[in-house]
Amino acid sequence: MEQQGETMQSLSEANDQLMAKNHALAKALTRATKELAKAKAQLNQLAGPPLTFATMVRVHAANTDEQGVQHASAEVISGARRMIVPVAASVPASRLEAGRTVLLNENMVIVSQHDTDTLGAVRAVKQVFDDGRLLVTDSGGNATLVRRAGILAKESINTGDRVGVDSSIRLALTLIPAEDDAELVLEETPDVTFDDIGGLDEQIERIRDAVQMPFLHRELFERYDLKPPKGVLLYGPPGNGKTLIAKAVANALAEGCGAGSGVFLSVKGPELLNKFVGESERLIRMIFKRARERAADGRPVIVFIDEMDSLLRTRGSGVSSDVETTIVPQFLSELDGVESLDNVMVIGASNRIDMIDPAVLRPGRLDVKIRVDRPKARQAGQIIRHYLTDDLPLTPGIEAKALTSVLVADIYAISEHRHLCDVCDEHGQWSPVYLADVVSGAVLKNVVDRAKTKAVKISIESAEPAAIGVDLLAKAVQEEFEETRDAILDADPVQWSRINGFDAGHVTRIRPAAQ
Repeated sequence: MEQQGETMQSLSEANDQLMAKNHALAKALTRATKELAKAKAQLNQLAGPPLTFATMVRVHAANTDEQGVQHASAEVISGARRMIVPVAASVPASRLEAGRTVLLNENMVIVSQHDTDTLGAVRAVKQVFDDGRLLVTDSGGNATLVRRAGILAKESINTGDRVGVDSSIRLALTLIPAEDDAELVLEETPDVTFDDIGGLDEQIERIRDAVQMPFLHRELFERYDLKPPKGVLLYGPPGNGKTLIAKAVANALAEGCGAGSGVFLSVKGPELLNKFVGESERLIRMIFKRARERAADGRPVIVFIDEMDSLLRTRGSGVSSDVETTIVPQFLSELDGVESLDNVMVIGASNRIDMIDPAVLRPGRLDVKIRVDRPKARQAGQIIRHYLTDDLPLTPGIEAKALTSVLVADIYAISEHRHLCDVCDEHGQWSPVYLADVVSGAVLKNVVDRAKTKAVKISIESAEPAAIGVDLLAKAVQEEFEETRDAILDADPVQWSRINGFDAGHVTRIRPAAQ
């Protein structure tokens, strides 16, 4: 019995070992089956014919036989080919939608449908027809008639919108969001006042008469049958306060207008120039439309266009393409439209009045032209006093007024230590150029800021507030002098004389001052 029990135990152990081996073999077989199926799938994928992309246009025909099998065909576009192809029974024909991407197998049968393609050419909508079709144009103005994709069937599309089209340019697939034009037009009420501007009393009085008075005394203008000017041009060398004056006008109108706060629309002239045909004109229309909307409730609106010469240059003067031949007429049509509107005033600023189209400057458009010239010594003192004040840490015993006098005398000195260079005009006549000849309000502010910066650095190093005195101001003037001299010597003589409005006329040569 004992021997029989040992035999049974050994058989049981052998059986367990066999079962374990059997389980291991079953697992290996399962893994092998999966690997084989995977390899077979990969082989089929590699050996299978390619699928073709196409754009769905419409279901051509669809019916179901007695056995419930679908028989359908559809019109598709693949590249430049327009085809009628069968629809696989596994693809519900009722769900095929115009504009969606479909896949065709090797037998040109639709086997699946995917989302609408979001890439492709962009066209501008020129006209919207009652039946939903769109007349679109490319950058060259060439027009094409297209249908809407299903996704656009209920979209509100207007003239001027942009749409993405398929490769055959037969279907409008997507509505392109409008460009962020808000960055081109800054709407604000500036915090600059006329008190913040020094040395421009005559110019401020003229622009107040031209701009502020018509808005604040409407009844008197009506009583005398006097129409306010439609536009004002501020011109002159850069850095002398043209933009500040425009902002101060907007601030004054906002403060003194009973109809509510005024609106200041600041337009970035160079950024309106767009390489796409018709885009700049659209932006101009958008600007004036916004001005009309803001002025509809009686609020004064200032449309300020900086660098006006870059946008409205003389027609026929374009370097690579005469875009001004369409931009200028569009601007003039909008400006002439302002005549029948109240509360809208256009203020332009330019360093190059000679480059602005004469039609823009004629009476009835930009009626008032105000030259903002370089400050003389007396005006320079008024400007500096805005930045060099008695509440600053000054040298003990010296007032800001005295420091200002010393600073102005240094900057406007007609002597060799402020002799920048010599320039030659078209007649061969050489003339000296001093710092006083090219100084601007921006330069004066920069000189004072240089001195303040030096005082801050000294204060950091010494851990005590440093005083602003004659020495720091003299060093600031010298640094400004050296930088200005280097910039002039590196500049193109003709362009420099035109931009800076130099009195010597057309400069042909510039030479360093004798050392």
